[in-house]
Parts: sequence; C-alpha cells; structure tokens
Amino acid sequence: MIRVVFIFGLLLMSMSCSTVSDESHNHDDHEHLVKATSVSVATASPAATGTSVVTGTPVATGTPVVTGTPVATGTPVATGTPVTTGTPVATPQDSSLFLAGAEGRTSEETLAVRLDIWLCQDDLYVSDLTPRGSTNLRCNVSVNILEDTIIISATGIPNHDFESTNGCCAIEQQELWYLPRFPSDAIDQDYEYAPVRGATAFTVTGVAIYGPEDGPGGDAVAHELGLYEEDRQPIDLGVCGGHSGPGGQYHYHYDANCIHWHAETSSTNYMFQDVDSSVHSAILGFAFDGYAIYGSYGWDMNFEVKEMRSSYQLIDGATGYDGISDYIYVVGLGDLDQCNGHITPTPHSVEPVYHYHSTMHNGADAHGFPYFPLCYHAIPDSRNIGDMGGTRGEGAAPTDRPTNSGNRRRRP
Repeated sequence: MIRVVFIFGLLLMSMSCSTVSDESHNHDDHEHLVKATSVSVATASPAATGTSVVTGTPVATGTPVVTGTPVATGTPVATGTPVTTGTPVATPQDSSLFLAGAEGRTSEETLAVRLDIWLCQDDLYVSDLTPRGSTNLRCNVSVNILEDTIIISATGIPNHDFESTNGCCAIEQQELWYLPRFPSDAIDQDYEYAPVRGATAFTVTGVAIYGPEDGPGGDAVAHELGLYEEDRQPIDLGVCGGHSGPGGQYHYHYDANCIHWHAETSSTNYMFQDVDSSVHSAILGFAFDGYAIYGSYGWDMNFEVKEMRSSYQLIDGATGYDGISDYIYVVGLGDLDQCNGHITPTPHSVEPVYHYHSTMHNGADAHGFPYFPLCYHAIPDSRNIGDMGGTRGEGAAPTDRPTNSGNRRRRP
C-alpha cells in the first residue's frame, strides 16, 4: 500500500513539473513576441503623404529622369518623367526645430495663410541706391485670405535698400498676386514651365521673382558672374541679385536671401556669405502654385542644416549666353528636383511637404541655375501670368519661349 502511494506521489510531482515548464516556455514566447513587436515599430519608416516609405531607401515617384537630358528652349526636360521626391526623413529629436503651429498644420493648405510670414504689413521706407534713385520708397503688403484663393496686394518695393542699376529707377507698383489656398499637384507629373523671363513667383515683401533669363535672352546670373560677355543689351544685377526693369518694377533674378538679413549700415554691404548657415532658412516667397520658396539652407534627412544645391549644369562649352537652353538637368547632381524643390519637413511643417529653395550653387559647386523654381510642382494661378496678372516680362522675347507673355508650356 505504501509503495502504491509513493508511486502515485511521484506521478503527481512529474505532472506538476511539466506544468511549470510549459508555463515558463509560454512566458518566454510572449516575451519574444513583445520584443519582436517593439522592433517592428521602432524600424517602421515615417510615411510621406500618399507614399509608402522604406527606411533607408529613396522614395522616387515612378521612373527617374534620364541623366543629362538637355533643357532645350520650349522643350520639356524629359516628357512624362516624374520628379524624384528624395529620401525618407528621420524623426527629429528636438521639437524646438519647428515653429509654433507646425504640428497641427493642415498639409493641403499653403503656408501663405500664416500672416506672420508676410513682411511690410506696416509701411517700411527704403532707398534705391542707384544715382537718381528715390530715397523714400514704401514697402507695403496686405493679405486677403478667401475660401480658395489668397490675394496679395503690394507696392513691389523690397524691405531693404537696393540698386535699380541700368533699369533706374524703381517706382512703387500696384501689384496683385494670386495664390491657390490649396495647391493641386500636377496630374501624372505633367509640370508646367515657369516663365524663363518675367515673374515666376514673388517674395514675402510682394516683390517679383523673375526667371533666369534677362531681356536679351541670356542667363542674367551667369553674365553677372562673368561667364560670358553680353553684347546685345547692357545688363547689371545689384545687391542681393535684383534690379529694375520696364515700368520701374524691381525684381530678383537670384539670391534674395537678404530679405531676412539686415546690417546696421547700408544693404550694399550684404554678401551671401553673411547669411546664417547654421539654421534652416526662412521663407523668401511663394511660387504661383502656392508652394513656399525657402532660402538657400534647409534640412537633410537627419535634420542637419546644409546648403541646398540645384541639379542643373551648363552643357559642355556653353556659357549661359543662350539662356535656359545652355543647361542640362542631371539626376542626383544636387539636392533638388528639376523644378528646384523637394519633399521634406520644414520648420513650418512636421509632415513632409513640397517646397522650393533659392539656390546659389549646384552640386558641383558651380552657380546654382535655375536659382528659383523652373517649373511648377502644382498648378499655378494663371492670373499671375501675362496680361491678366501684375507681372511684366523683361524686354522682347521670341514667341516660342515660355516667357511671361502668355505662352504656356508643359514641363515634366
């Protein structure tokens, strides 16, 4: 009898140990699942709007642009070829990188609705430093936000002293600029040319931003840098890349970073090297499609500040004398796509958003053609172009070029 009880007891102990062992194994499996889930969440990539992002892999919309495709006058870069949208962006560790309202921003709405972006809402008086220029010109901007449109009224005078140069002299304008409140991206990447002459955009002070070509058809900036001799018409750019043209309209061809830079003395002391390269640039203006144009410094994928560089370069043997047709777009040469923009977060938007940059250099350390937007990522408001808007072209131009005379071209 005692032997039977002893054997029965051994059986009970064996079952108990088996149960403990199974519970321990189940606990290990649960812990393993928790760890695996945590790893999966930690490595999940932030997703750009409408785009699945794989960590460490560039996100390209469709097929990349063919390297070295020439930018011929009136000819798209590579018809139907989408813009590369750049690399996925890491999550910032420091929320102070963003401005107030960045986290709650509706990405579909243009940043132009932020009234704190616009300068000269109170009158500011500046001087045209060109001989015979006025010393009492008024910079003034007013913003009218409607349901679908934002209307900017401006005197067209910058917030800094400037030089009209050969186009002397600048006079106050009655500019009316129109922006879509909700930018609508081009369908199937069928991007439209910005005018290569005349206004393509405008600044937060209401001043026109022109395309790269001057009146005779050359690249105004390449001429300013001494890359060719202009034998058709005298051209000269003043401080900060601007001058005045027909009708006394002051405008920029490049740079414009001095909008957010002021010295205690005259603005003629300004040099691009004076711009703070340690912080993300502020917004300089807006393209006609409603997307913002930032200054030359932006964030890389790790939120490190760097100078944003264009992806265009001169064709071998070209100098810029023939304007836009002297350049080719080279995929990956710089940081920006063929419209001179990209998709990343900005200080105004935690969510990645398309925006442009003012470019002073390309990825090969040459000059930064096209300097401002060369095409529109979204559909531009046509009221800004031609006789319907407040813009004027600079000199006569052939009708087969996408100037601001109303000739419209599509750009991929």
